[in-house]
Amino acid sequence: MKKGFTVVELIVSFSLVTVIVIFLFQIVIGLNNLSTNSDLKTELLNVQSLVSNEINKKINNNKITNLTKCGSYCVEFTYLDNTKDQLIIDYNNNTVQFGNYKTKLPENSYIKNVQISKANAATFQTYINNAILIIDIPIYNDNFENQNFGVKVLYQYNDNEYDFTIVDLIA
Repeated sequence: MKKGFTVVELIVSFSLVTVIVIFLFQIVIGLNNLSTNSDLKTELLNVQSLVSNEINKKINNNKITNLTKCGSYCVEFTYLDNTKDQLIIDYNNNTVQFGNYKTKLPENSYIKNVQISKANAATFQTYINNAILIIDIPIYNDNFENQNFGVKVLYQYNDNEYDFTIVDLIA
């Protein structure tokens, strides 16, 4: 009896091992991409939460009396106690700043057309909150096609007392 492998057996063995290695590499690369996207999504959701929380904390603890555009990409909020906060959108550096809080977006993220608008509710009573101020800061990332990780803040107020000018901070 001859001991050893034939050339055909060696070729078949190497082919099988190559197919298995390629398959394992695809799995590892897929898991790596999944992990990276998961981390990025968590970071974007954290930015969304922190910016939203900061804006809500300020505007719900103070009564907004006026909105003024303070630059191309800046809106100043004036409160009942005459304190002020600015919402500044830096489209070039992908940063959002409200008051003293400033955050930079993760890599490959960008801000689209920020809008501050209002919606009114029909009511005959003059002393209740009958309007909603909507602050919309859309945030996108190239890794997540058309998925908005933006900030949307709602502020209920009485437009019989205060009538805000609508502001767009479009780049």
